[in-house]
Amino acid sequence: MTNIKQLRPKATQWQKMPTHLGALYIGVLFSTSAIADEVLKFSHSYTENDARHEWAQFIADNVSEKTDGQVIINIFPNQEISRAQAQHSALRQGRIDLTIYPLPWLAGMIPLAEIGALPGLVTAPTDGLVWRDRAIWPMLTEAVESTGAVLAGSGWAMATIGSTGKAVILPEDVDGLRMRGLGAASEQMLNSNGATITSLPASELYQALQTGVLTGVLTQFASFEGYNLEEVIEHLQVGPGYIGGMHTILLSTDMEQQIGSEHFDLVMEAIQESEVWFAEKMIEDSQRIAEEFESAGVQVNELSDEEVAAWVSNARDTAWPYFIERVPEGKAALEAVETPL
Repeated sequence: MTNIKQLRPKATQWQKMPTHLGALYIGVLFSTSAIADEVLKFSHSYTENDARHEWAQFIADNVSEKTDGQVIINIFPNQEISRAQAQHSALRQGRIDLTIYPLPWLAGMIPLAEIGALPGLVTAPTDGLVWRDRAIWPMLTEAVESTGAVLAGSGWAMATIGSTGKAVILPEDVDGLRMRGLGAASEQMLNSNGATITSLPASELYQALQTGVLTGVLTQFASFEGYNLEEVIEHLQVGPGYIGGMHTILLSTDMEQQIGSEHFDLVMEAIQESEVWFAEKMIEDSQRIAEEFESAGVQVNELSDEEVAAWVSNARDTAWPYFIERVPEGKAALEAVETPL
């Protein structure tokens, strides 16, 4: 990260400072203030070679440009200042100002958040771009606000299955595998098809696959790359998608008061503009990661349209009823995804 150093010498140092140096100090002080009136902390849990870190940097650069450098965003990757799921609490406590936070991580407080990893719903990163213009967006905005955060934007990272021992092509192929899914609804789908579910954080996937604690994993392409899983899996599904993970950009509720309405509006604008960039980046990265994994010796299995359709159908028979039963407004939320504002 890039730190903005604030020059604040002690009074004794100031008194001893020669006149010409004092004038120089004043000039530097006012110059620094002009460069950055506000410095915001942006925390996320991903490694610096992960596309989600690039997303944070894209937003930071855009905010700096829009505010003429008056709002600077410092990025703290890889759980540097907050553990992954603790970032929401850090946001509420004012220890950070922004975070990239997978929506399903909020499911313990707002069950509706499980829609952010519901299989068979979003089949490409660009599908999620229309959510801002659908009835689902105000539902999510209100739900997130109830947890003490501001929903500023979102992006979808497509997910897939990697495995050891045998390839997974169709839903029934997960039978007998020890797997970690992408949220409760996807784990319901996997379990319904015979997989045993083990829940653990993404940072432990490598060791779990290496030691045999897991024999399969459903996670984002970016996580496959970010955690070097090409070293510990033998098979990877690629091709058209059937499940994505919704990553939200959350802000602290007092940010507008902190930086002023004009700058806050520019931050919100910069985040919204980043969504198209992130969607395109996810499409490019999925293709690139598949090629790199194949070069590393992983057997890449490209799904046909018929095989993807089988996953979507299976998800709607297994995960969707679970979602509707578990989430009070679940049925209304699924309808809201298709309803224009």
